[in-house]
Amino acid sequence: MKKRLILCAVALFSVIAAGAVRAEAQNVFEQTVSFDRIVYDFGDILLSDGPLDCSFTMKNISDRPVVIHRVVTSCGCTEPTWTEAPIRPGETGEIKVVFTNDQGPYPFSKSVTVYVSGLSKPIILKVKGVAHDKQKSLSELFPVASGPLGFREASVSMGQIEQGLARSMEVEMANTSGKAVEVRFTDMTPGLKVSMSGTVVPARSKVRINCVIDTRYTDGEKWGKIPFTFSAVVDGRKYTEVLTVEALIKENFTSLTESQKRAGALPQFGTSSLELGVVDEGSVLSGEFSVKNVGKDTFRIYKADASEGGVSVELPSPVPFGESGTVRVKVDTRGQRGEVLNILTLITNSPTRPIINLFIIYTVK
Repeated sequence: MKKRLILCAVALFSVIAAGAVRAEAQNVFEQTVSFDRIVYDFGDILLSDGPLDCSFTMKNISDRPVVIHRVVTSCGCTEPTWTEAPIRPGETGEIKVVFTNDQGPYPFSKSVTVYVSGLSKPIILKVKGVAHDKQKSLSELFPVASGPLGFREASVSMGQIEQGLARSMEVEMANTSGKAVEVRFTDMTPGLKVSMSGTVVPARSKVRINCVIDTRYTDGEKWGKIPFTFSAVVDGRKYTEVLTVEALIKENFTSLTESQKRAGALPQFGTSSLELGVVDEGSVLSGEFSVKNVGKDTFRIYKADASEGGVSVELPSPVPFGESGTVRVKVDTRGQRGEVLNILTLITNSPTRPIINLFIIYTVK
């Protein structure tokens, strides 16, 4: 019995530790700092609310002090202040942002660019919400309905995530019905975890659900733009794929030194755009992009995503140093009209060019 209790305790500790690791891994940047959130959503606000403020907490997870050098916002309607003193290992700093809320009734999404010592690139945070000039009903604010549950939109974006890391964001969900409902989440795409505080959502109220995409649970097989979905069970009734959470997953080069990055694969494309002219609707077009690897490591393309439908892509085999390969594309123009700009996004193993955009341009008459 004693041995069994010990084994149970060890198993329980392992589960708790795994959960702690999972939480700690969220919103980590270059194994130096982590953030409690990367997006702050004010949700629905009224112009009469006046200025609103929010904060982001940054923790130093490295073994040396870090400094927030500066914080730059994309709009004068957001005013930042931040911890200016050095932040020691294990300690936290704070970035506060005031949204002036004087721009009129409209959805807003403002970037907050944070420059931190020891990081190779700045961190982009977001402040978003929807300003209204008058109160609206929950059904108007959350028009994407799954039974009594409502969402603002059918799909939300988590942005870019590097392999081996995780990102989290909060999403508002509403119970638009006149009675309280019990909610749980299921059928989550591997790598996605959805949770909320408690299980009951009161009548005609909003709650925030936490969505975490952790690439450690996708077996390293997902690349590029990936949709993650989940279902909700409301009072015992299941509603499938109530929301899509998208992320763009790319290679992780944080463990490489600068010299290793410079010695990595380096693609050199003959052209970045393919102009296919004026064509009849229903035509099937074809073209190709040639690429030469001028880096020292073998060049690989993990995935190609097209911004518009009807595109199929044939990727080249890994391209050794000094050799060339071809990205071949076919475009089916059925159902398309007018001038089309199709952006082909390549996810690669090049440390200096992990994401490459190529352009396919044509006009359907």
